[in-house]
Amino acid sequence: MATASENWKAQIRKGYLELCILLQIKRLGKVYGFDLLERLSTVQLEVKEGTLYPLLNRMSADGMLTAIWETENLKGHPRKFYALTKAGTRFLSEMDSEFEHMVAIYHKLGKGEAL
Repeated sequence: MATASENWKAQIRKGYLELCILLQIKRLGKVYGFDLLERLSTVQLEVKEGTLYPLLNRMSADGMLTAIWETENLKGHPRKFYALTKAGTRFLSEMDSEFEHMVAIYHKLGKGEAL
């Protein structure tokens, strides 16, 4: 049975993970899934394939990402690359603003400042 702490971590991580994925895709321009897994791992954000790919598929279905198979200039097998759409860029901006707002509130509360 999951503890309250584990449940809280799982809930907060869901939205945070989407934000981090979109930030990486924006920074890189386009990226394929396994590369994204490795890049997130280097900043200690461990994500399983079974978590990442359904998220990428949902964000693609929601119009936030485009997904294009590329075969040229690649060693090995074809790869599906993801890139932000205009809607994805707007959504990322909204997410970023909301996250910054939440962090500011958290810091104010932690310092005992009145809101």
